[in-house]
Amino acid sequence: MSLFKKLSEENWIISEEGFEQDKRKFWETIYTLGNGYLGSRGVLEESFENGYPGTYLAGIYDQTAGQPFEIVNAPNPLRIEVYINGVRLSVNEMKVAEHRRALDLKKAVLHRRTVFQNDQGRYEYESARFFSLKDYHAAVMVFSLKPLDYDAEITVKRLIDGTTENAVQAVGDPTKHYSVRDCSFHNPGGAVYLEAETIISGQSIGLATDLEFSGRGSYPEVKWSVSAGEETVSRECSFKAAKGKRYTFTSFITIYTSRDKKRSVKTCCLDLLGSLRKKGAAALFKTHCSAWRERWVNSDFLIDSEASLQNNVRLNTYHLLIAVPLVDLDVSIPAKTLSGEWYKGHVFWDTEIFVLPFFIFTQPELARNLLLYRYRRLNQARAKARENGYKGAWWPWESAESGDDETPKTWVNFDGTVIPVHVSKREIHISGDIIYGVVLYYQATSDKDFMLRYGAEMVFETTRFWAARVNYNSEKNYYEIKDIIGPNEFQECVDNNFYTNYMARWNLRYAAELYGLLAREHPLRLNRLAKKIGLKEEEIRSWEDISEKIIIFTNQDGLIEEFEGYFNKKEFLIQEWDENAMPVWPASLALAEVKDTQLVKQADVILLLRLFANEFDSRVKKVNYDFYEKRTTHKSSLSLPSYAITALELGNLGESYKHFIQAIRADYGDLYGNTELGMHAAALGGAWQIAGYGFAGLKIKDEILSVNPVLPGEVSGIRLNFWFRNALFELKVDNAGGKLQIEVLFIRDKSRNRKGIWLEVGGEKCFLSRGQKFALKR
Repeated sequence: MSLFKKLSEENWIISEEGFEQDKRKFWETIYTLGNGYLGSRGVLEESFENGYPGTYLAGIYDQTAGQPFEIVNAPNPLRIEVYINGVRLSVNEMKVAEHRRALDLKKAVLHRRTVFQNDQGRYEYESARFFSLKDYHAAVMVFSLKPLDYDAEITVKRLIDGTTENAVQAVGDPTKHYSVRDCSFHNPGGAVYLEAETIISGQSIGLATDLEFSGRGSYPEVKWSVSAGEETVSRECSFKAAKGKRYTFTSFITIYTSRDKKRSVKTCCLDLLGSLRKKGAAALFKTHCSAWRERWVNSDFLIDSEASLQNNVRLNTYHLLIAVPLVDLDVSIPAKTLSGEWYKGHVFWDTEIFVLPFFIFTQPELARNLLLYRYRRLNQARAKARENGYKGAWWPWESAESGDDETPKTWVNFDGTVIPVHVSKREIHISGDIIYGVVLYYQATSDKDFMLRYGAEMVFETTRFWAARVNYNSEKNYYEIKDIIGPNEFQECVDNNFYTNYMARWNLRYAAELYGLLAREHPLRLNRLAKKIGLKEEEIRSWEDISEKIIIFTNQDGLIEEFEGYFNKKEFLIQEWDENAMPVWPASLALAEVKDTQLVKQADVILLLRLFANEFDSRVKKVNYDFYEKRTTHKSSLSLPSYAITALELGNLGESYKHFIQAIRADYGDLYGNTELGMHAAALGGAWQIAGYGFAGLKIKDEILSVNPVLPGEVSGIRLNFWFRNALFELKVDNAGGKLQIEVLFIRDKSRNRKGIWLEVGGEKCFLSRGQKFALKR
């Protein structure tokens, strides 16, 4: 029976039809499996050449001399070698007669069927594998072989491969970040084990696997053996296969690291492997599927549209879900998730601004864990500020395991040139971005425990940095922030970037408001925190004074100058768009000259207007959207969501829908030509924001959640669940007949002794108790 008969419905499937050698790495990224503890790229098990096997364990980083710490490409636990009559089964050594792979998003299982052919005949290979969401140390791979045209002598080797390396990113050679310490085999069960240790950080990585025939029926006489080299270990079998008969194998995989802080990683791996063998693959698969059902309940965004978008939407959601663990492992989400090592597996502002909102509204407990990752590294942020002559906490532009600033000194530009990196010292808006995430989480959850124990300290210490970083211009009587880089990174070393100045001003004002709130409602806790960090009331008053005098450049029409002197730059307008409706770079403009123009890399002013949508009226939004849309190249995956949401607010539904399509296909459509390097976390989260903030119209206003859906004509309906202050709601919107039918159902309430909760739906305030539904047409 074909393994593909176990697939879910078609709108849960991402399929690859036919084999294209030059798209292997693309599909490896798309087909990444994981559970937040690890990510495993979707490699072909038996053909590792020309692909890029990647196994990334959350929190496992290492470095080479003079370079930042980067996420480690760990030993590959998936490798298989198959020899048929002495000839290796491989896409590189045989003709691929048929090939199909399918990622079942509903169950997080990767299926495959390939028919190989050489001058002796054809051979069918099928496989299915998953990394358990229930037990994140466990995985299962099932594969089968069938000679189609004649009997054959078959040898199967099931390996753990300790030769993997990290690829070159800017300068230097490929780097192997670990040394293999143990290659061994163990009875009973024929388990093989490999243990590696990272070179500098000294983290241990243990992997174990086995190989056994599975299924019913008689099996041939089999010769079993094991082989242990310096960097690989394998369990092997040889047998004579009959024409037309399928031979099925099951292989369990277990992985632990020294971050787990349990017994030795070897003991943990081998004990769990023995337990899995007793339970069986079916039992592990059942608990895995159950865990995924629970995950999808509050994460699935249903969309009924003219184009078949549901698969794309679910692919993006799936990759968000496998990027963060269900338990608190003290990790965050890298810019490329755990699907690739580009950007060295570092954590950027992408997490708080683009990714965090998805988890705040769908799984707030995981959002809390992501923010705790930052809090636990507050001392490192304090140290960075102190070392640069400032008070408070200056959060690093790029963070890894320790919380130190891991920003590299050089990077590769769009045209392939190696350029110096200035962002570590100048792209300081990340400090405000992190606090924005803290405050959004608090507003959406009312998690007072988090704010009292962690959030307030982060807010106050970051505010101290802003107060120290501003400069007072005595001639003009305002505060300014000089020599910085805004989200638009084309123009570096500018003064008074609007996004940065506004974020700093908001941070200062919010800190003063929070201090007042805590003084009224939690004076003892505030007093304890104030003593801990040496905070005094006169410091709060200085924050209020600074916030009132931070300069923002706006003309009488409401047009905001992105930074001081921006309007004096040479005007360049986008004149041409490619087949994906993406801006085409002006042919007359060299990349080195872009700093002298008004061209924008990614949303900057528009992003700020989106983040603080309640603070700006539609006139200001429109004049700035119209101006900056003509100048924005969208060279970053961070850009499109802000323009899509703003266009929707302005009633430009067609433009919004266009940007939505681009955003959800950023990786699956290879919009930026680099999907093979890993998924774009910001695009994944940003696409949900278009759906959640845009189409569903979720917005927190005056302590109430506003639900004000707006659907483009191409979208006939949506459905999603969302959390707000311990209350779970279901939203259904129907766009049929030219009017919106909106229904909000109060599903679940985690708060005790609460009669209900106020919402604003479609402009009307309503009070809902658990089990009640509010509906309206407009």
